[in-house]
Parts: sequence; C-alpha cells; structure tokens
Amino acid sequence: MSRKRDDLEGLPIFGGEGPRRARQPEAEGRPTGSAEPAHDGVPAPRGASSPAAGLSGAVGAVAAGRRPAPPAARPADVQPGDRRLAAGPWTGAIPTTIRPVAPPDARPSGGPGGVPGAAPPGPASQRGPDGGRRGEPSAPAAGDGADAWVAGGRQVRTLEASNPGGLRDSEFWRQVNSLRGEVSSRLTNALAARELDEEEREALGQELIQQVVRDRTDAMLSGGQRPWTAEYQVEITRALFDALFRLGRLQPLIDTPDVENIEITGTQPVLMLMGDGRRVYTEPIADSDGELIDFLQFLAARDPANERSFTRANPFLNLDLPGRVRLAAVGWVVPSPRVTIRLQRLQSVDLDVLRGTGTVDAVLEQFLTAAVRARKSIVVSGQGQGSGKTTLLRALCASLSPWESVATIETDYELYLHLEPEKHRRVVALRTREGSGEMNTAGRRVGEIDTNINVYESLRHNISRVIVGEVRGPEIVSMFQAMQMGNGSLSTVHADGARDVVERLVGMAVQDSTLSETYAYRQVAQSIDLIVFLRVDIDPATGLRTRYVSEVIEVTRGEAGNPVAITDVFRPGPDGRAVPAHTPSFLADLEAVGFDPNLLNFHEGLWGATP
Repeated sequence: MSRKRDDLEGLPIFGGEGPRRARQPEAEGRPTGSAEPAHDGVPAPRGASSPAAGLSGAVGAVAAGRRPAPPAARPADVQPGDRRLAAGPWTGAIPTTIRPVAPPDARPSGGPGGVPGAAPPGPASQRGPDGGRRGEPSAPAAGDGADAWVAGGRQVRTLEASNPGGLRDSEFWRQVNSLRGEVSSRLTNALAARELDEEEREALGQELIQQVVRDRTDAMLSGGQRPWTAEYQVEITRALFDALFRLGRLQPLIDTPDVENIEITGTQPVLMLMGDGRRVYTEPIADSDGELIDFLQFLAARDPANERSFTRANPFLNLDLPGRVRLAAVGWVVPSPRVTIRLQRLQSVDLDVLRGTGTVDAVLEQFLTAAVRARKSIVVSGQGQGSGKTTLLRALCASLSPWESVATIETDYELYLHLEPEKHRRVVALRTREGSGEMNTAGRRVGEIDTNINVYESLRHNISRVIVGEVRGPEIVSMFQAMQMGNGSLSTVHADGARDVVERLVGMAVQDSTLSETYAYRQVAQSIDLIVFLRVDIDPATGLRTRYVSEVIEVTRGEAGNPVAITDVFRPGPDGRAVPAHTPSFLADLEAVGFDPNLLNFHEGLWGATP
C-alpha cells in the first residue's frame, strides 16, 4: 500500500519526528521547528518554522549569490575523534547492542556465530528498506554472550553500533552509492558559481541530501512502490552525509567510544581493539576488495593540499584523517587490501595526566619537565606500536612555555600541537609531501617535500625549538639537524630497550650513503641528552595494556674505542618501573629551572604517591 505525500511530512528527513520509537531523544534536545506528534505515533504537520520549510534555503542562497547559513543541527552530531554516540534529527538513536559472533575463520561448533543458532554479521539477519526481515535470525543463547567466541581466554563480541537496527545491508549501500553520485553532481553544479568554506559546503550538502532523498521517495510513491521507513530514511541521510563529508562507512567505527585501533582486511568482519583490552568484531565496511580500494583512493585524493597516490605502482598509503586519526593501508601486494587505523584516546595530555594513568611517577614527572625546560634533547622509545611514545612526546611538549615558538616536522600529523592553542600559541606544523611520478634533474620527484627541506625552511619563521616526530629511516638526518641547534629537540623511535636506541639510530643513519658509522655515533653522542624507554605489559586474561616508563639513560661522548657513554639515570625497579639510579651530569641545569635534586634520593621511586 502506497503512502500519500502528506503522510511523509512528519518524517525526520522532512523536519518532523516520524513515528514514535521506543528510544526517543530527550524532549529538550529536539531541534527548533521539529513537528510535535498530534497523537501517539502520528506527527502533526510541520509549520512554516520547520527546518524543512526552507528546504532550498542553502541552494537558493548560492543561486542568489549569498552564502548559506550553517544549519542549527548538522548530521555531524558525532564529530570524528569525539567519543560520543549522540541522537539528533539526522542520526536518530544509535544503539550499541553487542551480540556474540565469531569471525568467519574461527567459529566453534554450534551456530555460525559461535553461539548455537546465532546468525553472523551479514544480510541474512538484517532488515530491508520496507522494515521487513531479509532473514529470521535465531535468538542468542541465554546469558547474552555467555557462550561468545573465546580468543586467548577472553570473549570477543560483535558491535552493532556501526549498523543501527541491522538496516545497513548490501542493498542499503547500493542505494547510498547510487544517491551519492546524484548529490555530488548537484553540489558541484551549485558550487560552480562561487567558493564556500567547509561549514557552508556542509550546510549546502545537507539540503541537497534532503532534496535527493525526497525525490527518490516521490519516485517510489509515483511508481506504486512501498516507500522507505522513517528509520531507513534517517540512516540513508546520515550515510550520505558521512560518504560526502566524513569517512563514509568508517565513520561509525571512528565514533565508537574507547576504540584505539581498527583493523580491516578486505571484506572480512572489522576488528576493533578497545582501550580496555576487548576485541570487538563488527560489520565489514566494503562488499568487495575493489570497493575498499576505491574508498581508499577517494580518501587519498580528498585533501588537495596533501594529495597522496594509492595505485598498483604505489601500493602503500599513509594518511592523517580528521579527529586525530591515522590510517595506513596496503593493496595489490597482499591477498586482500589491509587497513590499520589508530586513534588518539588522550587528546589533551601532560605529564600530570600520565602520572594519573601510571605511565610516570612523581619523580619522573618533575625530572622530565625540568629536562624539557632546560632544553635537553630527548628521544622517546618503546616496543612497537601502541607503547605510548607519541602520547609521552605530546606530554613532554606540554611542559613548554605557551609562548615558545615551535616547529613540528612530521611525515603525517601525529602531535597536533597546532590544534592546542591554549598550550602552544606559536606553532609551525610542517609535514612531508609526496611528489609526482616524474623525476627532476636532481633525481627527486616533482613537488616532493621531505623532512630535511621542512627543517631548513622552518628556521625562517623565528623558531626556537624544532621537534621531529617519529624517526623511522631518512628522518634521522633531520633529527640530527634539529638537535644540533642546541635548543632541545624531541623525537620518537621504535626500539626494544633504551640502549638499543643508540644502535638503531646509527643503523638508520648509515643507510644514507653519505653518512659513515663513525659520524653517526658522534652525532648520537653529541646531539642526544636523554633516552626514555616505555615498556608495555599485557594482561593475558583481559588484554589490557599497561604502559610505563622503564628506563631513562643519559648519552654522552665516550673515549677511544667506545664512541658513546651511557649513564643509567633511572633503571628498572623490581616491578620494571623506572626508579632513580644515578645523578645526570647536567643536574645544575635542571636545578636552574626549578628541579629539586632531593627527588633523586627516592631510590624506590614514588609510584602511586606524590612528593
């Protein structure tokens, strides 16, 4: 049975609330102009003040040569990096139901999801656009996950927040892809006359999405088809906005609270690693490897200021995404495209915060703060990814004066000091840029900007301290250049121990054919004052990661036959946490900036206490 157009006026996409559902946003959260239901489940017609009454306001503004006003409630209720799942006229109520489902390659006996009778993620257990079921999933076992798939002694569950109500099946994404092209075409035509800033483009895009979905609903009614349900329209609208202005099918995963890492392999269920050690599987974000490749290429080309190439000739991709999100991808040289996404959970951090998390104690907090202010060059090291190196480096930077002029040199943004004006008011944030495939006469790609160029050019901007982010290879020369200035630089590097950092840096340096091993050792001894090492303990029962500083060593020039001399300022205590061991040679410099040398007399440290 078809529905008249008047019956659709109350749907959320047209400014109304739609049929009342069990999970309603709070009344005070309803946007101005929303239709109030006249009786249970039946919305009253919207008035002239409804947001939809001016549906073509943004489009008309552009056509008239005016700038559209930003919407009162954009579908960006959940911003990238903001660990909230909110409800609004665009998003609806987003459930975070967790049901036990095993990945396809690790299902025990019983049902296909690891629980007898439970259905795995996929179209078979999802609703269609008309509200009917595509398949009837069996109820989960008693206990809501008591028999969930177990990996390494702990439960692994599937998160449905990325697929509210089970609506987002393959047909749903086919509709999104179809409508996205139409919205994109209308947006391009509307923007042909003039330029708009990001907020204005999103306001215009919001109205165009409403128009396109309304047109599709009209076409379904005219053709005698059953129209989309109100819930389906909300999800289509949100997905279209995410596809055009956010991260598409990735966005709900990025918005999931407490997520630290996301691992995507082709069309398999996506693995989310949570801050508390949980491993959570959720729906795939692509229906084919080709679709995932296309999405990654879209992300790579979306930033005109730093466009990246992702092709068969260049199968590796590294991006920093909105919300302090880092993406690494590889394709063509692996069986299926692989994507790894890392998120910063602590977006405002200093050493006091890290003392609260148990990463440092009170002695280390005061010592490292003084070392930064005394302009000592520090290298932070740790075991692999996720050891907290970047977080500690950002905490060290928080010890700087807000008025100190700082340049950050990175391949991709990780420090984000330029996004913290309350802590760093004078920041020049420089990152590298890939060149085109063409080579110039110097043997470099046209348009390529590397870390060495950025260090050199940063000095033209009245910089007092240069910070080189993560050092993985060629960046070692830039790190030496920054530390040679004597103003105290900061960097991070992967290593298995504090002493291993010296050999690791020398090994990276000699890969450059212009640097000898002797020169590399001399630079390490002359440039670096302190090496801080972070250790990570993983609870085998819960997967919870505990990060803490285990060692701090001083590096100085050695004698003949020993190019580098090392002093253990802090060494591992009985539980592996760093405790004071020896006095550094520059103690007087630390005292000059307010450090109390008596703190080094706490030979068991002050873990869990205050001085």
